[in-house]
Amino acid sequence: MSDDMVIHFASNSSNQSDQSLPTKIAKLEARMVGKASTTTSTSQATSWSAPANFGLGPGPADNVAEPAVSSDSDDDDNGREFLIQANTQKRRKLEDDNSSTSFEHVETAADTVKKIVDNTDTSNVGSDVSRRKQSRVKGQTNSGRGRGSRISDQTKPQAVSVSNGQLENSYQKDGLPKEQIGHDRQTVFEEEITSLRAKVVALEEELKKSRQEASDYQHQCQQLEKELKDLKDYEQQIKPKRTKIISELLISVSKAERQEARMKVRQESLRLGNVGVIRAGTIISEAWEDGQALKDLNAQLRNLLETKEAIERQRKLLKKRQPDKSDGGDVEGGLQEEDSLIQDEIYKSRLASIKREEDVIMRERDRYELEKGRLIREMKRIRDEDGSRFNNFQILNHRYALLNLLGKGGFSEVYKAFDLVDHRYVACKLHGLNAQWSEEKKQSYIRHAIREYNIHKTLVHHHIVRLWDIFEIDQNTFCTILEYCSGKDLDAVLKATPVLPEREARIIIVQIFQGLVYLNKKSQKIIHYDLKPGNVLFDEFGIAKFTDFGLSKIVEDDVGSQGMELTSQGAGTYWYLPPECFELSKTPLISSKVDVWSAGILLYQMLFGKRPFGHDQSQERILREDTIIKARKVEFPTRPAVSNEAKEFIRRCLTYNQAERPDVLSIAQDPYLTYTKK
Repeated sequence: MSDDMVIHFASNSSNQSDQSLPTKIAKLEARMVGKASTTTSTSQATSWSAPANFGLGPGPADNVAEPAVSSDSDDDDNGREFLIQANTQKRRKLEDDNSSTSFEHVETAADTVKKIVDNTDTSNVGSDVSRRKQSRVKGQTNSGRGRGSRISDQTKPQAVSVSNGQLENSYQKDGLPKEQIGHDRQTVFEEEITSLRAKVVALEEELKKSRQEASDYQHQCQQLEKELKDLKDYEQQIKPKRTKIISELLISVSKAERQEARMKVRQESLRLGNVGVIRAGTIISEAWEDGQALKDLNAQLRNLLETKEAIERQRKLLKKRQPDKSDGGDVEGGLQEEDSLIQDEIYKSRLASIKREEDVIMRERDRYELEKGRLIREMKRIRDEDGSRFNNFQILNHRYALLNLLGKGGFSEVYKAFDLVDHRYVACKLHGLNAQWSEEKKQSYIRHAIREYNIHKTLVHHHIVRLWDIFEIDQNTFCTILEYCSGKDLDAVLKATPVLPEREARIIIVQIFQGLVYLNKKSQKIIHYDLKPGNVLFDEFGIAKFTDFGLSKIVEDDVGSQGMELTSQGAGTYWYLPPECFELSKTPLISSKVDVWSAGILLYQMLFGKRPFGHDQSQERILREDTIIKARKVEFPTRPAVSNEAKEFIRRCLTYNQAERPDVLSIAQDPYLTYTKK
């Protein structure tokens, strides 16, 4: 029989009843065996079994496999009847066994596969499906090798084993019975299930441990939050007490400082002098009365002056008494002339000695004059402090404890204060509006102060005094909080030491220019306009910082190269302003070159002890006599000795023509402002 007939028969056999199917298969086997194999075919019963279906889809012809052997002989009817009966019985028995065993294996494998497949990766499933497809294609390909090989391949039953979530096709190559294979497969599945259960138990333990740790952490967080809340509550409770204690300590220290300052003033007044009251009719005026030390120095100077005058008179008489050479002999005349020369040399020596004594007394007197100036300023400060309405240690804005007065200006008072929140010393500048002012003038002053605040609050530089805060005290008073500089200002330094060494003066002007460069590198440039010694402060380490932006100008973006219009003409300190600020015929145009001129004046004053223009003149006289407008050239004294580099730098700063004068950013590149390691 040909292969096509076998295939045709196998495909049509599925339409027959269950009773005729074994019979036809047996007949087909008998034909393929032949007469020669009739006697042996009975003893070699071919076992037939259908491949187990593990839920992967129905096999061909519903578990009906093709015959294992076939024969073309139809001669022996007896042998054929025997084969049919024997094979039919055996086939029915095998079908019953296989159906029950396969069903059990299918149920076990299906349950296990379902559990494992649920825990496997999608990629593993895809690879299993691909492997099954390749296995089927391989089986179909092998079927075309020949009749014998096809039959041999189809007689091998298939067994499916699952390991680690993957399906594998295996056959009974070793000849083991299906029950043993199923038992082994079930053992493997049970071991994997046991392993998975152990992993689940371990994960559950880890989860339990993690939950316990999370619970502990949560408990600790709750405890910390509770402690933090308790600390905050305690902080709120002790804050008033702490503030009170700090305030009391500060007040006690400030009171001690006030008492010490007043005692020192009294002692210095006895030595240096005091302010006395002079009555001239109905007019009462104040005048300074020198102390004992100055009186003694003045007395010594008077005595030296009298002695000097007496010696000068003696010298004149000596010259008159010199004899005429024609009257006496040569010997006698020679002796008298020698005596006169010796006497004159004695007088000269005494005069030189008096000159040295005068110099010493004059230096001592100058020192006393400086001390006298400090004493006068301290006396004025104490008087202003006693007359201030903020001298009773008030706490402003619930945080700034006022201590002692630092100074008083035209419309403001500056107090040293302590910030009870940030725990640092600050300077409180109290701006007071005169009650006699008109409402328009008050609003103008307020706008001016707000403008200064808006400019100053954005400036953060180590050579510019910081502005921390601003607030209102009452209807006519508001306060600005500034960085506190414990050192003196440059004005006090120059009054104590009018001439500074060039090295000190240079480093001060370098720091000032560093701050000016910062102002001119901002998106909106700022002109300070009021650089003067009183606006340059020093901290405890000697770092220079300038302040007071009340007259500052913001340079708008649309301003041309010549500068902006000066709308506040007449304001400022005249000794330190350039000529263009005094232009009366038209509205002046100003730029950062104003600050360059002012810095040049400052350097000149530090080096030579005086201002280059109008030093001894009042501001009114400067304005009346056009002193600054006439200042076309700067002159340098011969003493003290100053380097040519410093003089050239000052000349550049004090260039009369505004167009030729360098601006801040240009002159900041000058070698005199640059420090290099030698």
